[in-house]
Amino acid sequence: MRKSRSPSPVRKSKREPILFEAPAETIEIQEIDPPPVLEQVVRDYSYPNTSIVVRLDYRATSALLNQVGMAGCLQHLCSALGQHNPELGRQLVDRFSPVQLAWLLRALTIYGQNAGKLTDLGVELPTVVRRLLHMVRRDVLTQPGTAGNGFENEVVLCGGWMQASLCAVPLEVEPKVLAELNGLYFPGGLPGRRQLIGALDPDLLRTGLRTALTTVLDDQLKPWDPPPGRQLERVDFAEMAKIADFLQGFICTVLSPFPLAYADGPLYGAPYSGCLASSEEVAVDTDRLLGWMWNRGTRVGRDPNYGAPMKVANYHPGRPADQEALTQIYADLLSDPEFAGKVARLINHTPQHAAADGMTYLLPCYPNPAVRSREIWRWRMTHTLIHEFMHHITHPNVVEAAEGVDQPQILKEGFVEVFTALVMRRLSDRAANDPELRALILGPGTPWTPPPAAYLKAGYGQDGADAQQIADVLGQGNVAVGFFLGDLKRLAIMEHQ
Repeated sequence: MRKSRSPSPVRKSKREPILFEAPAETIEIQEIDPPPVLEQVVRDYSYPNTSIVVRLDYRATSALLNQVGMAGCLQHLCSALGQHNPELGRQLVDRFSPVQLAWLLRALTIYGQNAGKLTDLGVELPTVVRRLLHMVRRDVLTQPGTAGNGFENEVVLCGGWMQASLCAVPLEVEPKVLAELNGLYFPGGLPGRRQLIGALDPDLLRTGLRTALTTVLDDQLKPWDPPPGRQLERVDFAEMAKIADFLQGFICTVLSPFPLAYADGPLYGAPYSGCLASSEEVAVDTDRLLGWMWNRGTRVGRDPNYGAPMKVANYHPGRPADQEALTQIYADLLSDPEFAGKVARLINHTPQHAAADGMTYLLPCYPNPAVRSREIWRWRMTHTLIHEFMHHITHPNVVEAAEGVDQPQILKEGFVEVFTALVMRRLSDRAANDPELRALILGPGTPWTPPPAAYLKAGYGQDGADAQQIADVLGQGNVAVGFFLGDLKRLAIMEHQ
């Protein structure tokens, strides 16, 4: 029986001791000389396409800076936002560069000037300080005066203002429509209601899944047999890192402001290029084998291209007896050494995201050119980088919610594909008219080759189709708030009474 969950639109961060401990000895701090010159003109800045209006008024901070210096000014600004370590201002001046401190001074001023708006949105002000200090430690900062109000946009995003504002927008959809969409997660019927799927035929399920999964294994392993007397060409991971770095920025632009609005998310950590490794490095054990079976079994189980064996056999994903029967079928299939060996080999030739360490494992080689062309495979690699990056930035609430529905792959893979397809369409349009980007994606000197049409729409079978249906009905903005910021009702996730 599932545990009832009450998803929170904005997950509150743990209150962590982000302040540096006071030093045991008194350290003489050298103040910045001269201090940064702050703007003296008051203005209101409206963040594009949102309801956020930022009051920019540095006059009081400028006066305070001249009176008490940088350490005293930072101390005052942090205290006003609820951080009361008496040594904090001096510690900040001791640790950070003048450029970092100038950024922090302005950022703290913005949140101090607009604290009432943040409080009304339910934002915990001490958490804002923690996030801003994390940005300064990370030291990838947009400087004041950057074109397009880049600094102000960055501060609104990284401090949590955007996240709270987006989640506060009412979801304007009829309850009946939301309930119908929620039913997609429970194809056999909602918990506690009349069930819509008859009794399971385990023999039919076993036969159908063996056939479907054997087809998948044979088809997907075929490209990894090298031509006679030759070896497969190795992928250049330095090149993949360049593509990954470009895609990180491109994705954040195309899907703005949603991914960067998750102020505690991985986008404020290591760059995507630093999270890449070869799928050859994935250790294949029993759990990994079973994980592949569940993932691919669910993928083909409702797909008519593979005979839809789960549907034909009346498999009910929410019925414990059916789950036990399926577990046994997978175990029996893996007891065949030849079958298990194919699964193990394919795992090491399958791109994947590891939630435990945040790594993305990419294919180490190009496929046999007689089976898959290099140009199409370059698009496949790009599609993979985007898809796995979506896993990387999925909000943890979404991953948790998947454990409470009968068809978890809609949340785990379906919405990943919805956003991957959206980014791929934009990328294809741009690359068609941008020789430099074309060379990056397809390789230098490669003639323009468009991506396959299948890469421009949500894949992953019925799970992708269900996620796309939810996105079409609720709107891309709503599902983006749900997927990237964890406001689950915008993904049609509901509590069932």
